[in-house]
Amino acid sequence: MTRFMGTTVAAAFVAAALVAGPVQAGDKTGMISAGHLAKHGKDYYGKTVTVKAEVEDVLGAKMFTLDEDALLTGADVLVMAPRGVTATLAHDQKVIVTGEVRRYVEKDLDRDFDFFEDGKIVKTKTKVDWETRPVIVATSVRTESGTELMASR
Repeated sequence: MTRFMGTTVAAAFVAAALVAGPVQAGDKTGMISAGHLAKHGKDYYGKTVTVKAEVEDVLGAKMFTLDEDALLTGADVLVMAPRGVTATLAHDQKVIVTGEVRRYVEKDLDRDFDFFEDGKIVKTKTKVDWETRPVIVATSVRTESGTELMASR
């Protein structure tokens, strides 16, 4: 009887984990890596996430990419900062980005963000199939020490 109950309890835990969805690869603060987001983007569409990563490429005052640091994941994660970033970002600078994850759909991003310009900046600066990648629409971009870098307007 004890063995049967142990198996039943284990099965219940497995079932609960499956119903709860994917386990987030976050640290104690709930942050996820850019690599995890790049690989599992569809699990986060419409959700707010916090990602700690290094800046890879700065594509303008309102767009940059986060280095995903994983060999097999592929492209970096695009960040759109609608209010703009008040400081100059540098390659390899560590930042903490909070924002909503969206699919990269050019017509939707162009409609919602006048600076996007049909993805012209992204297309000319990178050679990536962005349509398979998530985009973070940032509400906050901070330094590791907590200094807010997004404009307040």
